[in-house]
Amino acid sequence: MVTVSRIVEKMVKDNPSLEIALSKDLINYSKLARYLRQEVEKETGAKVNDSAIVVALKRIKERAEKLYEQRAVFQAQEITTNSDLMEITVVHSHSVPRIVQDIYELDEVKKGSTANITHGNKQTTFIFSEKLEKKVRSLLEGEEIISEIKNVSQISIGFSEEMFKTPGFIVYTLKELSWHNINIMEIISTYTELIIIIKDEDFVKAYKILRSVLFK
Repeated sequence: MVTVSRIVEKMVKDNPSLEIALSKDLINYSKLARYLRQEVEKETGAKVNDSAIVVALKRIKERAEKLYEQRAVFQAQEITTNSDLMEITVVHSHSVPRIVQDIYELDEVKKGSTANITHGNKQTTFIFSEKLEKKVRSLLEGEEIISEIKNVSQISIGFSEEMFKTPGFIVYTLKELSWHNINIMEIISTYTELIIIIKDEDFVKAYKILRSVLFK
């Protein structure tokens, strides 16, 4: 049986800004409960008291608060940026691995130009310096392009192995951006590096937020 607690928890998780607001004690529980009640009743198929929703919200607040209590230990070691990028996503095909290799063999990439490639089960996304557009398009000729986005920026966060082993570091970082209405287009994560792809228009704001929360 689906409980009120589980339904409310899912609703909050589906709205990261709401979870952050709860953790910061910025929300009136009773008002939020009344706002959520109709959807909760729809999910349960029964009448639900506001008090039951309030109890669930308070439990979520306690868990979220613990995450944000760790704020002081969430530290990055470096942050680097790159702009004048663009993104092209194609349907994955048998020729994509060869194209990836060819891109990495470009002289500009060998000399430091950005080229990040992310593989999904059905799609592959290429993020690269706009100055490489002509060459990349030539390599992608014949591939099924499903998305093209220009005016893209990249923020790379380097962190220690200790942060890698600290639960909540990446979630905390991404939720801070979500809280400030920053749209994250892509996320690339390696062992001790987190790369966030955003639109140029959000770059300055995102950079300032990350500097303020990860470098104390």
